[in-house]
Amino acid sequence: MYLISMAIFSILAIGMGIIASYILYLSRFPENPWRIIIVYLLLAMMNGMLLGPAMYFFEFHNFSLDNIIILSLGIMSLEMVYPLILFIRYIEDSKIVLNTNVFIIIFATLLNEFLMSFDFNSYISGQFFHYVSLYNTWSLISNSISSLWFIFPMALEMFLTALISIRKTDKFPFIFIVFQSVIMFLTPTALNYALWLPVSVFAGGAVMTILLVYLFESLYRQNFLYGGFARYIILIILTYSLMMAGILLYQFDYVNSIVSIAIIVEMIIYIHAIVNTQYFKGGSKVYWLANRRWSTAFLVSIFIAEFGMGATFDFQYFGAFNFISAMSLAAISGSITNIVLSFLYDVVIVIASITGSSWFLIMMGFEMGSLVVFKILKTRELENKIRLSLTIFAYAIYSILLPSFIIPNAQIYPFIGWSMGIGTGGGLAPYLIIPMLLTYLISGTLSLLFGARQLCSVFCTAPLMYQGTFYDSMKKFNRTSPTAKYISREGERNKIYRVVSLTVYASLAIGALFSVLNSYHIFGISIYGTDPLFFIYIILFDFMWYAVFLTMPYFGNYGCINTGYCHWGNFNRWISKFGFFRLKVNDPMQCVNCKTKDCATACPVGLSTQPGNFISTGEFKNSRCVGIGDCVEACPYENIFFYDVRHFIRDRFKKRD
Repeated sequence: MYLISMAIFSILAIGMGIIASYILYLSRFPENPWRIIIVYLLLAMMNGMLLGPAMYFFEFHNFSLDNIIILSLGIMSLEMVYPLILFIRYIEDSKIVLNTNVFIIIFATLLNEFLMSFDFNSYISGQFFHYVSLYNTWSLISNSISSLWFIFPMALEMFLTALISIRKTDKFPFIFIVFQSVIMFLTPTALNYALWLPVSVFAGGAVMTILLVYLFESLYRQNFLYGGFARYIILIILTYSLMMAGILLYQFDYVNSIVSIAIIVEMIIYIHAIVNTQYFKGGSKVYWLANRRWSTAFLVSIFIAEFGMGATFDFQYFGAFNFISAMSLAAISGSITNIVLSFLYDVVIVIASITGSSWFLIMMGFEMGSLVVFKILKTRELENKIRLSLTIFAYAIYSILLPSFIIPNAQIYPFIGWSMGIGTGGGLAPYLIIPMLLTYLISGTLSLLFGARQLCSVFCTAPLMYQGTFYDSMKKFNRTSPTAKYISREGERNKIYRVVSLTVYASLAIGALFSVLNSYHIFGISIYGTDPLFFIYIILFDFMWYAVFLTMPYFGNYGCINTGYCHWGNFNRWISKFGFFRLKVNDPMQCVNCKTKDCATACPVGLSTQPGNFISTGEFKNSRCVGIGDCVEACPYENIFFYDVRHFIRDRFKKRD
């Protein structure tokens, strides 16, 4: 009997989803009055058909089947009064304009889906409701919204509406909605099976990652968005952030309230957009590379959603309670000062624990690595293709695989456990000083031979994040943003750079001193139990780094280089000044005759003096140049090339011959 009921309800739910998608499709074209009348008639019929059984499961459960049918027909008749009035008005005066009421469409559609879910769940569970308190009412609503009978039909509805509409308008928004429908289908609360939760979390995260890659690459390929769609993207991504918060709560304590709220918010945004024919093509055009406010809002909303998604992965893989316990959060109690400080500490630790976790880095690696692959396909120079490929492999092996899954206690191994210099491996105990010094020796030697690009363009996590197609295009802000241009100027930049870098070095040196003295039990200084050196590093690279990255529209691309806050990059670029690496040209006269000076505008760090140096000396060497190679790629004459120890050795052999 249960299987028969499920089969019948599944067929009914699919039918309702198909009808609802057709209703929304008709609502998109209100220029035909008959379509408007049909929309209201169908909504009234569906609503009346479902409301009767819903009332049956409350205090009217003693009603017979005949009574329920009569009740449903009566409700349906009352709700059909409005479309009949519209019909009569149009018959009497065919010149009048009938417009769809967006609020009615949204309310009626969601109410239909809710009533269907409530009816089916109540019948299957055999539950009747004699008395419902305020709390139980919300629980009832939340359980109905977060169940498969609400989620799956809505996902089907979104999918079919997008497929129907995609033929007659711009494909970008409706491909976006197709992804939405798949993510909606993979909502973890939909099925109450043990296997569904991990499958839906990881599969939903994978689909969302693919959606973001598609979104980034689509934005890269076109210069603008219509205002309506630009707003829609931000709203949906923020709604996904709310959804992630709900999934975290559901993973922790099986509370589905926030998930239900997120679903309703998403559906309101979706239906409001879908019933408005001009929504996705309305509003002023948003040229995102010229609109710092929208671009920053986009980056921040994406990061919030990614952060939540990374947390759901961690909760699912490690267990919610185990992951939270491993954070060693400070107790928020005591004086007001202690409450504020412990709260701020906990905020930093929570953010750092997730952004520094393996699953977050894996997700970011797939997302950013895909954009780097797209850039490789567009890259002309073989050396740039090789370096970009090395960037992907270095991120996968050096930043994730070795320290997280292969080598336990990685801090005892030079250049692996200390991937970003002092602080990376935790507290600086005496037995770790030698591995740390060897790390500086190895990395410094590589910078002498090949330039600081061995770090800033290969081994660091930043190259993968900065050099994909979408994020690389944001180097335009280096020339258009007043703040970025100010930081990039040599004089003012040196002042900012020196203050920031000296502050960073001083704080790390002091933290390292206390860390060593703590290990000798001379001091017992810690930040709520966290080693002071490691805490400083957490702030720099698991917290502040993302603030620099997300504010690219204001501070420009590669802000970690221009602001000087990355001590590890500072060290390697300083060493590189004495090494072999530089940019050279085959023919300086070609630069004299060049009218476009594309090399100056291609630099993601904001350097613009290459042409003058090429003309005067035939080469370019600057501490901020980290050999990304965009200038080599941009030169229309293929005149610029990299020079490092390989070329030095080759030149020496040529002279001997």
